[in-house]
Amino acid sequence: MIHLLRLECKKYKIHWALLWSTLLIAGCILFITVSLLDSAYDPAQTKDSFDSTFKVIGLLLSFTFLIYSSLLTSRIIIGEYNNKTINILFTYPVNRRLLIMEKLLIVMAITAISVAIGYVCCCSYLYIVDKRWDLLEGSFQTKYIAEWMKSAVVSTIVCTILSVWPFLIGMMKKSVPATIVSSLLVVIVRQILITSGNDIRTESLAQLVAMVLVTGLCTWFVFQKRVDRIA
Repeated sequence: MIHLLRLECKKYKIHWALLWSTLLIAGCILFITVSLLDSAYDPAQTKDSFDSTFKVIGLLLSFTFLIYSSLLTSRIIIGEYNNKTINILFTYPVNRRLLIMEKLLIVMAITAISVAIGYVCCCSYLYIVDKRWDLLEGSFQTKYIAEWMKSAVVSTIVCTILSVWPFLIGMMKKSVPATIVSSLLVVIVRQILITSGNDIRTESLAQLVAMVLVTGLCTWFVFQKRVDRIA
């Protein structure tokens, strides 16, 4: 399977996907910068707090990379079915489901890496700009580190799991538009789940367990019923 992963990474030039991830993270930082400057220098507004800005970071990263994961899924998996190139791959002496699984693992890995690095970069940037220009209300406290790390880890896990859903929905109809639109629905549903939990930044443990179980069951169903079907 490792050999297959290497071949797929080479085929789809994954280094370009990681480059796009870097640019998207830079875009998130730019958005945060504009927001901080607006709140700090607009007399009609109060300064943003560390807590509120961290929530914005979480929302930005999940929104950005769940949509990005759907684009990767469309290109790496669903597009193969639409263009019928999957027929050629299925002639190889490789288990079909294993072939699709390794493609899905690539999408999940890129999502996990991107979100994790995004949190590190955005939170580090937040600390540096506040220390240098005092753009946030209050001062940075060491207790934020443990809180942010916990939220970032949970959010990274959740986004990695949710990156599977565009694949699941897209595979039902072998549709690229359905794959992309589903990522928007996933983002909306996630925000509803977060606001209904005990911590408005992350999912509760019960929600996380339920998400893993439901996603695992639906993934098993799709691999059993849809992967081998070309049309």
